Amino acid sequence: MKSEDSFVDRLIEMVTVLVLGLATVGTAWCGYQASQWNGVQSAATSTSTDQRVEASRLFGVATQKVSYDSSMIAQYAQAVQAKNTPLVAFYRATLIREELLPVIDRWEAEIRAGGTPTRLIDDTSYINDQLGPYRTSTAKADASSKEALHAGDVAHEYVVNTILLAVALFFSGVLSSFRYRPARLLLVVAAIATVAVAAVNLADLPVA
Repeated sequence: MKSEDSFVDRLIEMVTVLVLGLATVGTAWCGYQASQWNGVQSAATSTSTDQRVEASRLFGVATQKVSYDSSMIAQYAQAVQAKNTPLVAFYRATLIREELLPVIDRWEAEIRAGGTPTRLIDDTSYINDQLGPYRTSTAKADASSKEALHAGDVAHEYVVNTILLAVALFFSGVLSSFRYRPARLLLVVAAIATVAVAAVNLADLPVA
């Protein structure tokens, strides 16, 4: 009987050592991964901030271009109306932005055909061209923000699993303080269950 009891005690000790080892390595791994994902989150947040600053700058540039083009079109129309050919040529060659010339040519063709040109602010193609860089930068900022949120969530999950493994370490550590076998068995089972839950969670987490 004593031999059987001794075997059970040794088995509990061996399982405890195994759980301690797994929990210790797992805790270190989770702490490392949490740190790495925090770094990913910081980098993505910084990128998002930079992209939003750039988007703001590009939006300002776009609005300035639209304002400038509107002013040039008004002056160009006056020159055309006055049939001042040299001034019209000067506007086209010097003052009007090259990207705006196709729009003006299209408008003139529509007028000659008896149609009414679309207002500059309502010209979808023109507005998309001006706001394209701003929208691209905004999209990149949004993507970086999502990446930062994802990295933060993953880091949080690693921290949660670190706590779980720390609990397993506690159960395993206090086991030697008990001589009552049922209590020792309960602590071993609790430690194993905690490590198992952490292992299942870690299996679904990405690695940085």
